[in-house]
Amino acid sequence: MKAFIIGNADPRIDRIAAVQLDPFFVNRKRLSQILGFTFRHIQAVSIAEITQACKRVDPDVDVLFIRPDWRENPDQVLQALKTIRALHPNRKIFFIDPWDQVSSRFFGVLPYVDRFLKYQRLKDIQKYRQPLLGGTVITDYLAKEWGFDLRDWSVSSAIPQGYEHRIATGWNVVTGREYERTLFQPLWWKVKHRKLRRKPKNIDVFCHVSYGSIHDSHNWYTDYRMVAVEAVKRLGAKYRLAVSGEYPERRTVSKERYQDEIERSRIVVSPFGWGETTWRDYEAVCNHCLLVKPRMEHIDTAPSIYYPNETYVPIEWDFSDLEETCSYYLHNPDEAARIITNARRILENYFKQGEFVKAIAHLLADQPLPLGKESPALPPPLTFPVA
Repeated sequence: MKAFIIGNADPRIDRIAAVQLDPFFVNRKRLSQILGFTFRHIQAVSIAEITQACKRVDPDVDVLFIRPDWRENPDQVLQALKTIRALHPNRKIFFIDPWDQVSSRFFGVLPYVDRFLKYQRLKDIQKYRQPLLGGTVITDYLAKEWGFDLRDWSVSSAIPQGYEHRIATGWNVVTGREYERTLFQPLWWKVKHRKLRRKPKNIDVFCHVSYGSIHDSHNWYTDYRMVAVEAVKRLGAKYRLAVSGEYPERRTVSKERYQDEIERSRIVVSPFGWGETTWRDYEAVCNHCLLVKPRMEHIDTAPSIYYPNETYVPIEWDFSDLEETCSYYLHNPDEAARIITNARRILENYFKQGEFVKAIAHLLADQPLPLGKESPALPPPLTFPVA
């Protein structure tokens, strides 16, 4: 089976776009050997470029994976997919949605694609039928429960009747080479060469977050993260903290400091971002930290590290139990270690078991992509050579 992957794979243009396509390149050999799946990537940023690329598809191509830029006009994206479907009535078309949220401004294309792939989506598909202020569960909660003024912010679009079943969980933005190489392979290299040296865990709680651009300051995203940062700061009377909230234009926490401090931290508090999952969640796991995060039971993603009290510790969305939760696990390190170990095994197993390749196999076979289970089936513990 042959495919065209059409979209931006240049991180200098858009990092998230690039990492959403990266698993294809990382798994090229396995896709070919296991599934007989080969592909050609067409670099295209604008929806106009994507449409033009779809007009030049080789006759032997069976599948199109299309990933547009999130800034495109929804009406233009809809018209483009209508055109592409008319050009390829019998080919499979998989739309890789660029929006971080479980919602999207591009749901209008659903009648013209075989699957609409989200890197995180609502577990209960029928809940997409429920109107939400701002278009997301987070913004709806903040508007109704906290009285946040969302202004005109919204990521939403109507779902054509009867097509919600085409919304599927694809793969998260941590499935590319950056996490596998930078955060996993060096660990294995150090173990192999008996140079595994971890920094001492001398920071109790870590929470460095961005408030978004200062030019968009004090939108719901900024205000919510300010609440999170202040909640963490209240732990400072008892515990050692690495906490800050800042605008990218006024950055004081360098990448080097961020990485150093997360490596030395015992707990990482990770509030929601524009969507529920964030890079920080997976960075916590990779750096042997306990992930403490607002409840994630409504979310499906892959790989999932969100099994309550098994791979992360859930807290209330208003952070009301943050201090009690962090205090408990700081005073019960064995319980924290069990959860950290589980999370690492789940994440490492995603790569070791070739779960991305399995997801592509499900798509090609017209099978629904499996949801994350309510409780994890943990792989056996990892063993390391003794120095």
